[in-house]
Amino acid sequence: MSGTLRLVLFVYNLLFLALAGVSLAAALNRPEPMNYIQWALATTESKLIVGIVSLLLLAATLAVFVAIFKREPRLEQVLVKQGLQGEIAITVPAIKVLIMKAIKPIEGVRDIRPDVAQSVEGLIIKLHMAINPELSVPELSQQIQSTVKQYLQDIGGLQVSEVRLLVDDIPAAGR
Repeated sequence: MSGTLRLVLFVYNLLFLALAGVSLAAALNRPEPMNYIQWALATTESKLIVGIVSLLLLAATLAVFVAIFKREPRLEQVLVKQGLQGEIAITVPAIKVLIMKAIKPIEGVRDIRPDVAQSVEGLIIKLHMAINPELSVPELSQQIQSTVKQYLQDIGGLQVSEVRLLVDDIPAAGR
């Protein structure tokens, strides 16, 4: 969440907190809320100020709605190289195929679900996998991590910053 959105949410929450306090005081038959409302709407200038504040609150509400429902852009392709002759990119499905090819020769992997994200340092490969229970998880995990990273760098020309593994019993979890 960006700093600007945090500030808008903070001000937005403060305004609603004040509105809730005024509503609660009015519900308890306190005369102050009605006095404040009459004072705020007594002159043309004060009506103008109340109108401007209301418009700002409306704009903040719309900004919050847009920020909440705005989807993060999905990673569709990764730029491999850009130069004077043009650029080379690989789609995420193609990267997933490369990951599957890299892992295929490794004994003990039963099922795998790859996911690809991008960071400043390079790709972050997330692998949700099931392995044979009789194998050593640390040894097999390290072998998978190094194989995938090296394969993507050699074959795809991709900079991989990290390979994250989640070892799970995927076929049993899917039932």
